[in-house]
Amino acid sequence: MRWNRKFVLFASFKKSIQAKIFAAFSLLVLGALILVGLVIYINLTNSIKKNATIYVTDSIRRADENVNGVLKDASHLLALVVTNQENVIDILRSDNYEISLEWFKEKKQINSFLSYLTAYKSQINRISVVGTNGKIFAVGVPYMDRTNLNEALIRQIIEAPEQKTFIKRNNIGREETITIARAIRYNREPIGVVMIDLNYQIIQSNYDIRPSNDSYFYVLDSTGEFVYSSADKSMEAAGEAQKLTAHLQKYINTSQVQEETIGGEKQLVVSSASDFTGWTTVGIIPEHTLLKDSTALRSQILHLVLLVYMAVILVSIAVSSHITKNLRRLRNTMERVQEDSFIAATHITSEDEVGQLSQVFQSMLRRLRESMNEIKHRERLKREAELTALQAQIRPHFLYNSLNTIKYMAGLNHASNIEEVSSSLIELLRGVLGNTKEFISLKEELHYVQSYVNIQKYKYADRFSIHYQVTPELLDIQVLKLILQPLVENAVTHGVGSIHEKGMITLKAYMENGLLKLEVTDNGGGMSAEQIERVLKTDSVHEKPFRSGGMGICNVNERIRMVYGPEYGIQIFSRPGAFTTVEITIPVQRGGERDAQSAIGG
Repeated sequence: MRWNRKFVLFASFKKSIQAKIFAAFSLLVLGALILVGLVIYINLTNSIKKNATIYVTDSIRRADENVNGVLKDASHLLALVVTNQENVIDILRSDNYEISLEWFKEKKQINSFLSYLTAYKSQINRISVVGTNGKIFAVGVPYMDRTNLNEALIRQIIEAPEQKTFIKRNNIGREETITIARAIRYNREPIGVVMIDLNYQIIQSNYDIRPSNDSYFYVLDSTGEFVYSSADKSMEAAGEAQKLTAHLQKYINTSQVQEETIGGEKQLVVSSASDFTGWTTVGIIPEHTLLKDSTALRSQILHLVLLVYMAVILVSIAVSSHITKNLRRLRNTMERVQEDSFIAATHITSEDEVGQLSQVFQSMLRRLRESMNEIKHRERLKREAELTALQAQIRPHFLYNSLNTIKYMAGLNHASNIEEVSSSLIELLRGVLGNTKEFISLKEELHYVQSYVNIQKYKYADRFSIHYQVTPELLDIQVLKLILQPLVENAVTHGVGSIHEKGMITLKAYMENGLLKLEVTDNGGGMSAEQIERVLKTDSVHEKPFRSGGMGICNVNERIRMVYGPEYGIQIFSRPGAFTTVEITIPVQRGGERDAQSAIGG
């Protein structure tokens, strides 16, 4: 029994607003805290990776610049050697060999030249000139003799493309060096090579980049061989270098940054290729080293999120309980009202939304009581309105019959002018009162215009004429009812009606860019720019609006914009004392009223 009661209480709490507020508030805050924590952690992680990438990239760039400077200087010396005819080429081509006085003189001459080139060049260990005929000349240490020559290296230098500097890591005795060399040619035929052996310490000092103790940097040539490796020598001796070289092959001649799993551990790999040497520098930095500080921060963020969330839970319980207390009072009051007690009080004094709701509820009760007292009065007004509507249906029919009687009597008395005015007025009334369609054909609209003109020509004693420029294929197009007649009325009243000479009104209908253009032009007094702006806003040239049957230019413009869209409507062009043109632009719609309405979403 006790468990059943607990279950009922839990189900009731689950359906209450307090539970919903508590759950929504808690979940929202928890989600916000997790999102903020993730954003901070991800941004910090990305910032660390970005800074590490910038540091490594800049370090590689500076190392390349330093090494390239030394190599370019050495390359310049090579160019001086391979192009020197007297001190190099002629000596290599001579027939003097060891040991002769002439050979000794040539050796002294070429050694002096080489010593001059390498003077004050501390980065150069040795410069050597080796002829294909076996002649060897060298300046520097270690001493160069035939036992130091690597025939494969000499062959690679000679076979390198012409004018191409050959650069390679090499072992001379027990020392490592960087050999930069070029072939010496005479009449395009190789006669020897010149080699400059640079101190390998230049490579080590520049490429010894260590953002962390467990990061490694490698410099590989275009063939994939190591030029420099920051890994332990024991790794290369154990054959690990071959595995690593095979893995690094894809980075040769590339400059990129990417994350990759190497040896089961995620690494940040940065590669940069040098255009001058053809070497590629690859840096491998373990991500766990870079992110060790962010890992500690992640733990702190998690603890902070949990702490804030517990505080939010306590606050949400208190707030939801306070809010629902007044809501429960309001619910009890509504239940009493449901029992037909219209004088129930809520006794809620808070000024929050619940208190405002209580005040609105009390006001609603008062108005409800007043409304019940007015029901009979409204019923009486309703019956009177129905009677008035019935009478309104009778009046147009009576008006039509009266006008037809006048027309008939005018015909009997041969008063053609009265007969014509009556007929035109009947047609206008039929269009305004009898035709309930919103859309009519352009032909019907022009018929209403002509009916209006027939009436006005008697008023103005034929002081104006109207000309139509409408092609027959446009007459079927559907337009809003009574959008041309108000414009013609304004052209008559405020245009040609205000001048002394013969007035002329032109009504045009034509297609332009797939749209229907309707123009009403008169040769009246025209309008200024201020009057045009006032007409489109207030429908008035003077202080009072000029309208026809309650529909003026502004009214027509607003109807067009509401039905077809804000991009359509009326434009007015005028020159004071000359003319006024009112132009309507609407989309083309053919067919019946239903087609026109569906085309505009009606």
